[in-house]
Amino acid sequence: MPLSPRARRSVFAIVFFVLAAVGCGDDAGTRPLFAPAVKMVVFSDPHYFPPSLGTTGSAFESYLARDRKLIAESDAILRAMVGLVAAESPQVVLVAGDLTKDGELLSHQVFAEYLRQMQAGGARVFVVPGNHDIENGGAASYAGDVATPVATISAADFAVLYQDFGYRDALARDPASLGYVAELSPGLWLLALDSCIYGDAPGTSQSGGRISDPSRAWIKTRLDEAKAKGVRVLAMMHHGVVEHFANQALIFPEYVVADRAAIAGLLSAGGVGAVFTGHFHAHDVTRGAIAGLTQSIHDIETGSTVTYPCSYRVVDVASHTLTITTKHVTAIDYDLGGAADFPSYAHDSLRLGLEDLITSLIEAPPYSMPADRAADIAPWLGDGLLAHYVSDEVMPAEVLAKSQALRSSASFVEQLAGTMLQSIWTDLDPGDNTVTLDLATR
Repeated sequence: MPLSPRARRSVFAIVFFVLAAVGCGDDAGTRPLFAPAVKMVVFSDPHYFPPSLGTTGSAFESYLARDRKLIAESDAILRAMVGLVAAESPQVVLVAGDLTKDGELLSHQVFAEYLRQMQAGGARVFVVPGNHDIENGGAASYAGDVATPVATISAADFAVLYQDFGYRDALARDPASLGYVAELSPGLWLLALDSCIYGDAPGTSQSGGRISDPSRAWIKTRLDEAKAKGVRVLAMMHHGVVEHFANQALIFPEYVVADRAAIAGLLSAGGVGAVFTGHFHAHDVTRGAIAGLTQSIHDIETGSTVTYPCSYRVVDVASHTLTITTKHVTAIDYDLGGAADFPSYAHDSLRLGLEDLITSLIEAPPYSMPADRAADIAPWLGDGLLAHYVSDEVMPAEVLAKSQALRSSASFVEQLAGTMLQSIWTDLDPGDNTVTLDLATR
């Protein structure tokens, strides 16, 4: 019997809504849907180090002189983060690597307990390793002028220690690495990638990152599966997939993953519009165009909690948008030695530390810059890096003039310094601190 006009309209409406709900991935022009919206807190590079391993003495100060982080304060900062996460009441917490100072077993054990406190408030926590976390020969305790090696962990240990933070409930595990896929919400997956290098030279920490061929094949399989199911995928890894300032891969190659264009292309072509990263301790969002693809990818780099301005992100994930708000750790339970407040304390520690570090770096081979020139240039570079860490930087006229003067120098090292100075002050699109990203039109 023929359907009445009213019945035909009802059938048409049902078919329409069914088709609208079946996602085919971004490349097919659809928008994967999930509900309700998901609220996330994202932080990175906490470099946790328990006070019981020693945070005073000449040996510890010698370590800090080579690597200016708030390591002694890391326990107080992490305790503050537990409270801040509880106040936000997110459904999800992401931690993008370098969980510990140098992969000390005790650091990992205590850090995992702090993550359990975050979970006790109702959040699901997901982690990936950073370059400091596994098989790190720098794992040590400190007493006076003596640094004593302590136990570190293997990749297998990492998966066990953090089984409650992504690994136990993973939808799939990468057999070739510590990567995994987890469901954040029905219709929303996290592709957690292990971009770290360990095992090649046991006992050393390698800052650079890579994704192996077997892992790339695994990633493609998982993204094809997500696309077939109409699932939105967000990614997280420690190393960047996009340069956050011009010439970053030339000046600081270890902070972007090897073969970054291919990795960015693999993710973007598979429907990933955003990847959460860390490593450089800067707080920056950059949209990277990929050759041969019509859609770009957003690299959302989150600053370190132990590096001024001690940033973290609150991210509201809707069906096709990320609304990102930046917040900061502004108070900790720690003796600040007379500083007005924690932001001032953290700022001064970083600014003075950066100038000393840059001076020693450019005076040493292979740069061998004369002391008077290093003393002139180091403050400019220190201010530039600090501005990049803070983000949404705007280059002052005097910085541009200084950069141009250095780039016209007869000294190659000064030319390089001028290039770096202009690069780190040039903020690439989009904004960094408060921004809404449309993943459907990326």
